[in-house]
Amino acid sequence: MSSPAPALAHGQRQIAVVRLADASQAVAVLSLAFALSLVFSPVWFPAMIVRSWQHGQLMPTMMAFTLLLDTYLYLRVAYLQSARPKPVAAVCLGSLPLLVIAGLSLVLQSAVSHTLSAGLPNPQGRIGEEIVAQTYLGLVCSVFLPFLVIRLLQQFKAGNTA
Repeated sequence: MSSPAPALAHGQRQIAVVRLADASQAVAVLSLAFALSLVFSPVWFPAMIVRSWQHGQLMPTMMAFTLLLDTYLYLRVAYLQSARPKPVAAVCLGSLPLLVIAGLSLVLQSAVSHTLSAGLPNPQGRIGEEIVAQTYLGLVCSVFLPFLVIRLLQQFKAGNTA
């Protein structure tokens, strides 16, 4: 008998292989939702983002949202492949969105400071535009970048074992 017993083959689960298409679909849906929010509420939605940034609630909210979205996407990929999640991937998904948002918040603070120091007319409008643009870019980066890192680590590991 050369084939493995069905009970043994069923008990072993493969490692979840992350495809960038899964993260790309999530980024596309996120981009569409952000764009539709801007189109259908061009005053309220940016004002809400700026207000939450001014109150210090934007970055923690973005961190929680992207962490939950990335975790959901990775667990969905693992479930669809009938695979088990890897601890390294879980650490990447846990830390990378938080690090990306924290890093981009520093970039946002720098952009706001630069806009204020430039002495341009209507600085509040320009600051609001910077905050909305950086929020969108931060969301996209924090959703896509962890999956890109996981995919690169998987290819690096596969290249080392071959």
